[in-house]
Amino acid sequence: MLGYIIYGDGPKRPVLEEQRIAGGRFMVLRMGEPLRPKGPIAMRRARTAARRLRETGVRSAVFPMDFPYTALFLRQGVCPVETLRLRKALAASLTRRRLEGLGLSPTEAVVGLSGERMSQELRDTVKALALSFRYVLLDVQDDGGLARELRREYGISLLLRPSPDQLERADALLLFSPRGDLSGGNRVLYTLYPGGEGGRGRLPLVLPAALENQTEPNCDREQLAAALFAQGILTLETLLAEIPC
Repeated sequence: MLGYIIYGDGPKRPVLEEQRIAGGRFMVLRMGEPLRPKGPIAMRRARTAARRLRETGVRSAVFPMDFPYTALFLRQGVCPVETLRLRKALAASLTRRRLEGLGLSPTEAVVGLSGERMSQELRDTVKALALSFRYVLLDVQDDGGLARELRREYGISLLLRPSPDQLERADALLLFSPRGDLSGGNRVLYTLYPGGEGGRGRLPLVLPAALENQTEPNCDREQLAAALFAQGILTLETLLAEIPC
């Protein structure tokens, strides 16, 4: 089960209970904000709360924004809900929408993708984009036979191992691993790797307004979006519709 941490006005001692939030099922931990968040009593209570949450089987939870005990919870084996997988799942559709918004047709837009290895997420994204755009560049050490598969089944040709200059000039660039040799000045840029969630290449996640109103002001809504997607409450189509171009 996923966890959900509420921090702020609440009980002096942490309270743990199963609850539904925004349609999802969570083990909810309520923690009141102490006068001295880093004091010995507050730290001891937070450590106990993290251990109790982990003992219920929770390994990842929706954390509050500016939570002072994130590092402590990590040490106890409870991590923030991972959002990168959802960002990758949305990348192909959002790239199509962004390029259409720029007035670039599928026969003229150039899309570049780069990664250290051919992960399943990269493979799925390449295939989805290759079925939509004529010019797709793929820079990966081993494509795992994807180019041959696309050519055989759909008559699609990928340009493998493009030069840095070709990737720089692509209208859209999706990076599944860091590339220090590229400026990232492409018209559409997504950095889809750990640590790439910030900056210009960040692919945002947005909760539907109706669900956002059911959360606390300091809830990390991107983590909640990923948690609700993992539970089947939200679909990719619903999330995509909420993301501004």
